[in-house]
Order: sequence, then structure tokens, then C-alpha cells
Amino acid sequence: MPLRRRLLALVALVLALCLFAGGALTYWHGLRKVDLEMSSAIDVGSSAVSDALSTIGSSADALSQVQRLISSFDGDRHLSVRLVSPDGKVTSASHLLPPSDPPPRWLYWLLSGSPRARLFDMPGELKQFGTITIAADSHNEVGEVWEDLKLKFAIIGSFCFIVLALIYASLGRALRPLEQLSSALDRVGEGDYTAHVSEDGPEDLKLIYRAFNRMAGQLQESEQQNQRLNEQLSTVQEEERSEIARDLHDEIGPFLFAADVDAQAIPLLVSRGDADEAVDRSKAIRQSVQHMQVHLRGVLSRLRPALLIDQGLTHAVENLVAFWKARRPQIEFRMDIEDARYPSAIEDAAFRILQEGTSNAVRHGQPASIGLAARRTDNGMLRIVVTDDGSGITAKGTRGFGLPGMRERVASLEGLLTIADREEGKGVTLIVEIPLPASTGNAARQEPLSESAA
Repeated sequence: MPLRRRLLALVALVLALCLFAGGALTYWHGLRKVDLEMSSAIDVGSSAVSDALSTIGSSADALSQVQRLISSFDGDRHLSVRLVSPDGKVTSASHLLPPSDPPPRWLYWLLSGSPRARLFDMPGELKQFGTITIAADSHNEVGEVWEDLKLKFAIIGSFCFIVLALIYASLGRALRPLEQLSSALDRVGEGDYTAHVSEDGPEDLKLIYRAFNRMAGQLQESEQQNQRLNEQLSTVQEEERSEIARDLHDEIGPFLFAADVDAQAIPLLVSRGDADEAVDRSKAIRQSVQHMQVHLRGVLSRLRPALLIDQGLTHAVENLVAFWKARRPQIEFRMDIEDARYPSAIEDAAFRILQEGTSNAVRHGQPASIGLAARRTDNGMLRIVVTDDGSGITAKGTRGFGLPGMRERVASLEGLLTIADREEGKGVTLIVEIPLPASTGNAARQEPLSESAA
């Protein structure tokens, strides 16, 4: 549900609860008012009838005086007076004033309450005329409550309508920039980083608009930079391909042609019995092959990383330690590398992790000793550990910028990386566990093309 509709629904719910509470209070107040008015009317009417009957004698016009007494209640709003003969017939009755706005039957049923009536016996000889009954009628009183209720609900309803209209208009004006922001976010999500929003409106929203515009600008700049880098990378790759093709054509091609010519000449020389010349041609073929091997090894050295681990992880780590010992002779290095072979991707990742961990320790921790370990665990994991006794993480923050790349490398192999300060003293412990395939053994890894083969 949109924010504006949600807020309107919440305000409408609150107003509806207020209306319900107001209706309940009005009902309670109306019930008390009707009961009080009817009780008062019955008391006043009873007192008037009693006083009048006490003054009526046994004269010849006694009946007419009783009828005049009953007719005196004509037009009363709350009381109905009747003269009931001894045989149960109504011989005379007053006329109620009808309500100007008759209430609904359901409201009359809710507020009228129980019937209220009183019976007066005639004194003396007047008993022959029957009895007088006074009954309270609450139609007019309930009508007053009804009119009051309609007025209150009209006022409250108008107030609610005005409040909702003002909230709707205010929210629409306040949220209009957010709608523009939503549209701009959609454009950014589709890759259009030129989207910007107007920095107008409340100060709180201006901060959001400024932040979005900065983000869009940075994304646009990053995209442009990526495009430039891609163009440069394509150019470099094309130049590298052209250079390799040129080298192969200029260096390898002629020697291949020469070896082919010499190979074709050897059978002819052998058939002629010219063994010395055949031997010379075979030596020439060997020299051509050696030259091509040397040149191909140079091409491979440009295409592959500088430090290869074709001879195993142990050999590569020994070279790594030798590299740092030559530059940091004061640091003591401890190695515990299992002499085993693993899949190519795992060996490469393990070496890069050991390389990055050692580099971070040397450059940021100023340690006196560094420990490097890589061993298979009982649960089929390759556990790689780099420890140092340097300054720790808290002193240098993240300890270098290679950790994000290390985490990505470990995550690609479904491994787990943990880095924290050492519990037993100062320094850092880096632990990586990489799951090994079930078939992994000590066999050397296979490369598509090794330098030795070349």
C-alpha cells in the first residue's frame, strides 16, 4: 500500500474510533437524559392530577371537570392522560404534541427504556367515571436526542473530511519529490546514471536528494571510467595478440619451415647413402626445435603469472619466504606446509592467501615472526593459517586492502575466512578453510601446457 494511502487509512481509522467513542458517549448521555425527563414528567403530571382531583367535588358537572383536567394536558410533549371507564373503555384522552423530527425506530428502541405509567383512582363519588392513567411518551425527547446526534455527527463528519482532505493534499505535496526519486531510482536500476532529482522540499528530504544525486554522479563517473578501462584493456589485449602473432610468425614460422625442409631431406639423403649429411640435417632440426622452445618459453612467461607453482605449494611458499627474507632479514619465518598436491584452483588460491597474509603482516603489523601453515584436516578441508606477533588489527584497522579480494577468492571456493587478533598475545591470526574434493590425493596437478613440456 502506498505511503499516502496508508497514512490516510490510519487517520481514518483514528477518526472512526473517535466517532465510535463519541457515539457511545452520546448514547449514554441520551439514555440518562430520556430517563430523567420521563421521570420528571411523570412526577409533575402526577402532582398536577392529584391536586386537581382533590378540588373536584360531587357536583353535577364533575365529569366535565375531569374531562377538562384531561384536556389540559393536550399538546404536552411527554405525558399522555386518559380516562378509562370501569368497563375498560377509554372515554377521554389528551393529545400529545408530535415530534418535529421523528426519530428512527431503532434509536427509539435503544433510548425509550421501559414504559412509565401511573394509575389514579377517583375519590368518592367520582369512582363511577373510572380511573385516570398517566403514561410517559419519550418520542419528543428521543427526537431531541436525534437532532442533537445529527448535528454532532455532521460537525464531526465535516471535521474528519476537512482533516483527511488537508492530509491528502499535504502528503501529496510532500511526497511528490519522493515519487520523482522513485522514478530516478528506477532509471538508475536500468543503468541510466544521468538521472537526477530536484533538491527542493523539506530539509530532511533535501539530504536524501543530495545523497542520491551524489550517488548517481559517482556511478556515472565509475561507468565512464569502466568504459575507458575496457577500451584500454581491449587495446592492450589487441596489441598483445598482435605482438604474439608477430613473434610466432617471425620467430617460430621460419624455424618450423626449416625443420620441415630438413625433415623432408633426410629420407632422400639416407637413400643416397649420405649419412653424414643426414646427421647434419637432424642436428639442424634439433637446433630449430631448441630455438622454438626458448622463444615459446618467453611467450609463456608473458602470458602466465611471474611466480608459478607448477612444482607444488611447498616450493612456491619457499620462494615467497626467500623473497621476504631478502628484504626483511630481521623477521623470523616458520613454515608448516604439507608436501601434497591439490587441484589447480585450490593451490593457486592457497598461495595467493599465504602471499597476501604475509604481505599484510610485513607491511602493516611490524612483526618479529610470521608463521605460515597449510595442511589437510581430518574432515577433508585444506586449513591455511598465517600468524604474526605484530601490532594487531585494532592498531591498523583492516590491515591492508587485499582482504576483500581474499574473501572473494575464498568464497568462490565455498571456503571460510576468519581474521582476528591472537588470543595468546599480540598479533593477528588469519585462518582459511577450503573444502577439498573427495578424490584429492598427492598426485601432481595437471596443467594444459607446462614450461617443461614447452
